[in-house]
Amino acid sequence: MSVVIPPEICGIICQDPIIERYDLLTLCSVTRSFRAEAERILYASVSVRGVRQINAFCIALARRPHLAEHLKRLALYMPPLTGLQVDDLSRVMHALHLSANLKELSVLQDIVSDDDTRLDGFYTDKPSEAVHRWILEGHAFRLEKFTNSYFHPPLLLDFLKEQSSIQTLALRSKGNAEICDAELPHLANLDSSAAVLQEFSVPSWHRRNIQRLQIDCERSTDVEELATFVALTQFTDTLKSLSIQRTEGTNGLDIAVLTACVAAQLPDLRYLRIMDYTTRSEVYYVPFLPFPVRFTQIRTLIFRLPTGPHEDGGRDMETCSFIELRTAEGRRGAAERIMKTLPTLTRFVLIGDPIHEFVRDLDSGTISDRNLEAIDDDEWLLVE
Repeated sequence: MSVVIPPEICGIICQDPIIERYDLLTLCSVTRSFRAEAERILYASVSVRGVRQINAFCIALARRPHLAEHLKRLALYMPPLTGLQVDDLSRVMHALHLSANLKELSVLQDIVSDDDTRLDGFYTDKPSEAVHRWILEGHAFRLEKFTNSYFHPPLLLDFLKEQSSIQTLALRSKGNAEICDAELPHLANLDSSAAVLQEFSVPSWHRRNIQRLQIDCERSTDVEELATFVALTQFTDTLKSLSIQRTEGTNGLDIAVLTACVAAQLPDLRYLRIMDYTTRSEVYYVPFLPFPVRFTQIRTLIFRLPTGPHEDGGRDMETCSFIELRTAEGRRGAAERIMKTLPTLTRFVLIGDPIHEFVRDLDSGTISDRNLEAIDDDEWLLVE
């Protein structure tokens, strides 16, 4: 006598936190009820890489269109243009056409570095030569989040005009985007190069209501950075969270001056993260943030500071350029001093190995500290 397990019980089992993706694949072969529930979860969020995986995924949706109804999040890691045939692109377009409930779409270059490291989250100054934007256009889905490092951004203008419901836009390419004609009335979160930020800050008939912002500054000079931070004035009334990534430069603003510039433009900011991956020849003997910064509502400050040469050696070392912050006592003193000047600040983080986090209880004034292994890269998106 066979036992029939109700679909509700199958759903509870499939959603148990201990169930891994390979367990769901196994459950697909147990019973029809298990297969239905497992596939619903498996196809809610899909990431495919390379021609073989992309084709297999698209063929599965074409053969069983009901699976596309489950799809909410899709990441396509697209191979070089030379690896794609017209039939491959047609399959992608058809799969997207079936995915009417899709809310988050990422179209990314499948980039591999010289040492075989995948560079999925990195900005690139070489968008692919892809011109087949037609695979994205004319579909029923209405996205809330779109991430792109595959297409040259100006090619996406018509697509973005269609997708007026986008709330989060990430353009992982350097340089201008030329997409300001897209209204994007619900856009609240922007992850882009500094050049794109400056485009979006130009007053136009499209009002921007950006609340959370991440900008990438590569090889930027102090003049270029000042222009970027002046552009922030357009978002003074709305911006709550700002994350700045600075890489491969030696001529940018001093990090204390940079912080003060942000505070001058955005005094009501609640969250500021500055990830500085540059190397400085200077060693700073002055205290970190030696002069007041004029934030009025700041809750979290996070810094990855530039590295500099070791003070008693002639070679560059992975050491903080601020002498004060090289010892536990110095870091504690800096946290206490900065929290004293910023009465709303409850969290101060120094990114190193390990990560040093200082947390203040506003009622008692007590400052506690601990070491962390990691922090969430996307926490700038969670600020309310």
